[in-house]
Amino acid sequence: MTVAADGWGMRRPLWGSFNGLAYAPRIPPTGYALLLHLLTVQEQGGLVVATHEELGEGLAMERGMISRAMHHLVAARLVTVLRRGRFRLHPAIAAFGTPQEQQQAIRALPREMRLDEGDFEEEYERRLQQRQEERDRKARQREVVHLGSRSRLRSVPDLG
Repeated sequence: MTVAADGWGMRRPLWGSFNGLAYAPRIPPTGYALLLHLLTVQEQGGLVVATHEELGEGLAMERGMISRAMHHLVAARLVTVLRRGRFRLHPAIAAFGTPQEQQQAIRALPREMRLDEGDFEEEYERRLQQRQEERDRKARQREVVHLGSRSRLRSVPDLG
């Protein structure tokens, strides 16, 4: 059970079923550490408001380690990046006011975000591969741009 402050500074218990963790694939250890940290700092409904730097401070990890771990959690569909510094935990692992709220949030998910649809491990591996291919494509584009700019440089004659 998690505790959250309401608008008047009163603390109230939140309910959470962590059955969704049964779907956690072979995430690297830093990914599990980050996921557990996110579970402890979440607001009701699984909202986490923290930058990578702040998450890193809470875990004594560098920002780059947080970024790499976050990619695994996103590929596993356990975390969704809303925008910089705002994340949402999957409803299957998020804390809610009641079990009914959690069940309602899970039912509202689009089919492709449900953890119990298809082969979870295969989907995780497919998403990681897709991310790597995108990174490789961007690296090739940067290389072409870099090489293209170098070809326009002219040598300076030696004056000595």
